[in-house]
Amino acid sequence: MKKFIKLSFLLGALLISGIAAAKDVDFSLSFNPANSKSLNFSLSNSKNVSLYLYDEKQEELFSEVIYKSNSVQKSYDLNRLESGNYYLVAESESRIEKYKIVVNEDKVTVDNAPISAITKPEYTINKNIVKLKMTDVVGDVVVSVYDTENNIYYSKSTPAVNGLIDLTFDLNPANSETYVFNVEKDGDSFSRMISLQ
Repeated sequence: MKKFIKLSFLLGALLISGIAAAKDVDFSLSFNPANSKSLNFSLSNSKNVSLYLYDEKQEELFSEVIYKSNSVQKSYDLNRLESGNYYLVAESESRIEKYKIVVNEDKVTVDNAPISAITKPEYTINKNIVKLKMTDVVGDVVVSVYDTENNIYYSKSTPAVNGLIDLTFDLNPANSETYVFNVEKDGDSFSRMISLQ
């Protein structure tokens, strides 16, 4: 009986750990074989994921938001598009992935691997100490900190160390009560306004 109780506790702990780990997983996108000029894909862990379709000129052709869904199948009819390169961008609260789509006269091809993927910056704020963290970073990011009057307090290209950007800022509330953090990576820019109150 004691073994059964211990086993039950162990299985319960593993189940709770598995559920907690599953909540940390961001979306996953996988493409299905294309039928003529349609783009077919599956989106897992898709709660609050925005999808955008752009052309080569970075003009948005289509967008939608997937709300409260664990898994969804999507199919976009691309028959009206001219032959050329297009981009599907999937964005969640913490991650952005960009996929290249090639549309020819009679078919659509797409790589399963994104041409770019970036984890958005995370901020921890404790009084006037602000910590900025990014994971899975390849190369450098440019971080700028300025106030609402555009006075620059920090602007630097920072290389990732083992895929991590981890910066700490001690902001002076006497200079400004509100600071703007801007992080740039591969043409993407993320801004966040932080108030020291």
